[in-house]
Amino acid sequence: MERCLLLHARRYDFKDETTGRKVQGVKLTYLTGDVEEDDDQIGQVPLSISAPFDVWNDLGAVPGFYDVEFRQRPGKGGKPELKAVGLAFIEAVDLDGPAALLMLETSSAGAAAGAHADDV
Repeated sequence: MERCLLLHARRYDFKDETTGRKVQGVKLTYLTGDVEEDDDQIGQVPLSISAPFDVWNDLGAVPGFYDVEFRQRPGKGGKPELKAVGLAFIEAVDLDGPAALLMLETSSAGAAAGAHADDV
């Protein structure tokens, strides 16, 4: 299992118009602790992965920290495809809490005063 910050989850359930097959699953958007440094980018790029439909039932608070179980499965052309097959909720992330609100208020005040990153 790998510790991740789950940012968003969306389940889907539809009929493929071409094949007529039922398509179900959950799309998860998350961050990991792995950061690759690069001269041309800063921060982390959110990752997205598919999971089986029943993973939806494992969700607690989102955003939140989860231990995610990953498995490799054969994809198109036999290439490995990574899937999330299980989640264990660890802790909620409160974006409306006092610390987050203070950051938003500080950011708004700086923008209102015309502050720019270059001015610091």
